[in-house]
Amino acid sequence: MAHRKNFASLSADFTIAEAVLPSIHRKIVCGLAFLVAGAPTALGQAPAGTTIENFRVSEKSADGKRTTLLTGAQAVFREDGQLALQNPRLVSVTAEGKTSLVFNATECLYDQDTKLISSPGKLSLSTADGQMQLSGTGFSGNLAGPTLKVSAEVKARLNKEIGGVPLGEAIPQTTEGSDGEDVIQISATEFDLQPGQAEFRDSVTVTDADGTLKSDVIKVSLREEDWEVQSIGAFGGVVVQNEQSKTISDRANYDLASGMILFRGNPRWEMDDRSGRADLLMIDRESTVVSAQGNVAMKLPAESGAESGLFQFSPTRQKEESFPSVPLEIQASHFIFLPAGENCTGYARYIGSVRMSRGASRMECQLLNINLSSVDRGEVESATAIGVKLSQGEDHLSSQLAVYDYANSRIRLEMNPVWNLSGQTGSANRVELLPEDGKFRALGDVKMKLPKQSGGIGFLFPENARKQETETTSPLMVDCDLFEYRRAVAANQPDEAAFLGDVHLANDNGFSVKAQSVSLMIDSEKNELESILAVGELNGSTAGENSMRFVGNRLVYDRTADTVRLTGEPSVEIYTQQEGSEVVAFGQAAQYAITTGQLKLTGNPVLKTPEGELRGNEVLYDQQAKRLRASGRWKMTLNAKLIRQMQESPKKPEPTQ
Repeated sequence: MAHRKNFASLSADFTIAEAVLPSIHRKIVCGLAFLVAGAPTALGQAPAGTTIENFRVSEKSADGKRTTLLTGAQAVFREDGQLALQNPRLVSVTAEGKTSLVFNATECLYDQDTKLISSPGKLSLSTADGQMQLSGTGFSGNLAGPTLKVSAEVKARLNKEIGGVPLGEAIPQTTEGSDGEDVIQISATEFDLQPGQAEFRDSVTVTDADGTLKSDVIKVSLREEDWEVQSIGAFGGVVVQNEQSKTISDRANYDLASGMILFRGNPRWEMDDRSGRADLLMIDRESTVVSAQGNVAMKLPAESGAESGLFQFSPTRQKEESFPSVPLEIQASHFIFLPAGENCTGYARYIGSVRMSRGASRMECQLLNINLSSVDRGEVESATAIGVKLSQGEDHLSSQLAVYDYANSRIRLEMNPVWNLSGQTGSANRVELLPEDGKFRALGDVKMKLPKQSGGIGFLFPENARKQETETTSPLMVDCDLFEYRRAVAANQPDEAAFLGDVHLANDNGFSVKAQSVSLMIDSEKNELESILAVGELNGSTAGENSMRFVGNRLVYDRTADTVRLTGEPSVEIYTQQEGSEVVAFGQAAQYAITTGQLKLTGNPVLKTPEGELRGNEVLYDQQAKRLRASGRWKMTLNAKLIRQMQESPKKPEPTQ
């Protein structure tokens, strides 16, 4: 039974329910049913005080299938017509002639007309195979009924293994476990046997090595033809308890035919610091399946790491942020649990309106199936959720299918996963999460919307400062084949993001970048872009007053240096506007100073402006100041037509003093 102590809040709670309730089996009452059997021949009335030595009488049961032999060392006629028996002994014999029960008492009264026996004294009862003994004080019964009532100090001692054996078929006696795990003890104030039913009443306690069951009444339903137990029920204040768990309900019923234990009437359970409740609780003793139905609510301790991982999707820097010191609460319409065995896996299954919550973290789904390992003592090895919605604070993630791989600490979401993480929204064909590594990965037809970055949306060539102060930049739209985000482990490290495969970044203000891959480093504290690396067939345009178009092979942005460096093979191309005319720059490399707005070209640079063409080892173009500068072996070719126009234009009059 060690597997019942594994994962899941209910497994240990039902250890007693499995072992104790079924043990109140039919022989405790079947035997008592044969306490009474009448003699077919009346003794007639004799004078009071008449004594009969070695009294002996037999009586057939009402159904004629059993015979009871009542004997006494001495029988004395009383004035009321009853016989007072000393040391009465009653033996019940089946139709096949097999002894089933032996009854002994110190004394009793026998009424030959009514077939009643009664006594305020003690009685003892045992089965012929010696597997069950019952004792009590004060009894009455009807041999022809048969009925029997014991009014005080009812105690029963029996072996679990005698259940399911027809009455009269003796089980080979064994001393092994006779005082240990196989022994069940029952105590009650009253015992009542009626046709088809037997009851233990008033402060009933059932105890064995696995724990204790207490209730106000225990009823045993009997099949009348052979007195075989059909079901056992506990009613009123039902408490099942052992060292690990405690289960409470108003009613509990055990059906022998189906092997099902059923708790009704607000069943609730506790196991260490785990607890739960439901409208209905069922245990299949043969398969050990536990099922809770209707308004299932469970509470698990704060350190339930495996269960918390079900909604731990947002990579966090510190684990204490992910697992707050508050209980994990679970709600569902149905719950089914099968403990893992030595050679078989187990599962915990939540069905219908499933909701898990701990602090600001939540998980909602329609079906959650948790698989338990048969090797690692029932540890969680995987889980599957259908129609899942995950929330951690303001972060949200949803998908039609989520698969949790605990062995590799990986979560996979398929079938239309969508997310909103810190204002970043997106969708993809598949999402993979590695919370312990701080990774978020989206694959296949990735579409994202990124919030504006600090410093302007034009993080390659930022927009004009005045424009940023007066206008709001639009979000950045991203299309790519794969996106991966990795949260920094330490606070002084940056977050990392990468877009791979036919990457296209754009916004509504005119900013656009196309590349094969784009990698970003982001300040994890300020959420500011620190650097960017774009590689492969670059083609883009920037936004703002000094907007540009560019073509190249590799682009590097360094926030600390406040520069963007663009390289290309055979050269880079940059296009911009100056007073309505196009300015074109070529070179093997171009470096743009964001603060000053200066563009420096190297590697056979060429700068074409409306005024002419400038070449040199290095060319510097100040777009804002409209200044050109070349160094090294420089050469400038002027536009003759433009110069002529400037010469022919009238000079402006000198200002007067």
